[in-house]
Amino acid sequence: MPETEETPGAGWPSVEPGRRRVRRRRRRRPLLVRYWWVLPIVALVAVAPAAWNWVTKASERHDPLPGYIAESGKLEEEYSMFTGKPLDPAATSQFDQATGLMLAGKYSSAVIVLEAAAKEIPVPAVFNDLGVLYMKLKDGPHALKAFRDALARNHDYAPVRANLKSMNLTGPIDPGANELEPNDDNSQANAVWVDRPVDATISPSTGDVDCYWFTTPRPPRDRISIAVIARSVTLTPRLRAYDETGKMVTGLKEGARPGDSVRFDFSPPPNSLYYVQVDGASGSSGAYTLAVNALKAYDVYEPNDTILTATRIVLGQTIDANIMDADDTDFFSFLSPVAAAVNIDLVSGNSTLVLGLTTFAPDLRNLGFAPDPEGPGGSIHYAMQLEANQLYYVQVFSRNDTTGPYSLVVK
Repeated sequence: MPETEETPGAGWPSVEPGRRRVRRRRRRRPLLVRYWWVLPIVALVAVAPAAWNWVTKASERHDPLPGYIAESGKLEEEYSMFTGKPLDPAATSQFDQATGLMLAGKYSSAVIVLEAAAKEIPVPAVFNDLGVLYMKLKDGPHALKAFRDALARNHDYAPVRANLKSMNLTGPIDPGANELEPNDDNSQANAVWVDRPVDATISPSTGDVDCYWFTTPRPPRDRISIAVIARSVTLTPRLRAYDETGKMVTGLKEGARPGDSVRFDFSPPPNSLYYVQVDGASGSSGAYTLAVNALKAYDVYEPNDTILTATRIVLGQTIDANIMDADDTDFFSFLSPVAAAVNIDLVSGNSTLVLGLTTFAPDLRNLGFAPDPEGPGGSIHYAMQLEANQLYYVQVFSRNDTTGPYSLVVK
């Protein structure tokens, strides 16, 4: 079979004249689809710091220490109870800061903050927490001191009693009937509870001084007596008392002769710390008893030392009260049922009290002072005009630092 001559290009698709081959262009995918793998990386980078912070913070969190009081509400309740005043929010934040440090396991830092807070908030809860923190730091002596500070303010404070039992603390917590040496300076001072006397001895050694500390009772403010009662005919006792800042409040009180006793009465603020130092004059020595007593000198209407804490009375009611000291003043309030004039009768209960009286409007505006009495032991009789259904106030005070009982009637 004769070979046929192939025409060049035979077997290949023919291309029509005038038509060119066109390359089909591939459709490009959106950037979001092409680079989807970038999104998880960006998200991981974004959340990595927060995740790392959560992990590290979680490792720093600790459970509350057993026996630790963390509720600031408890703190505010105790502060009001022991001082009669509301707690400054700044002080509460300091307490909360210490709690946060405790939960972070930073116990030494929490102690520093609480020690500072205790100067502004000297209530049992703060000292209880200090005791718990010191026990965690294995500092038994400081823990005992903190727990004693709490019990000095509330002898039966349940959280401290529970902590002492659970921690098996050894050492004297409650003040005993006898002094414990050494107590030669305020840093070693023995705790003394109000109304619980302590027997002690000034030794013949040169320079023996016995130091004590106590806290005044909760409100209302009271008269406090500090007495050194000699139990030896050889001791001429000498007494000094200082407030927390180191200011002497007694002056130097000294027996006139061996065997004498000395006493100092004053009206300190509630829940305040004082130091007492006892020694023998002229190198004398011997046994004595130290007694710090609350005299219950306030009347049943206390605390009413400010117009905002005025005691409500009714018309015709006879009030028997007293002026305890030069700083004492009494506020009373009464409601006027109708528009009328009332008479205020203020009668001294002794021959030395010089009374004073002033009145206040419902908006707390001073309405003026009543005329002065004729002299010590004199009475005041004063009339004032009232509007109906309004609350009025009267203030009773003394002049010339006089004290004593009085009766008041508004009718």
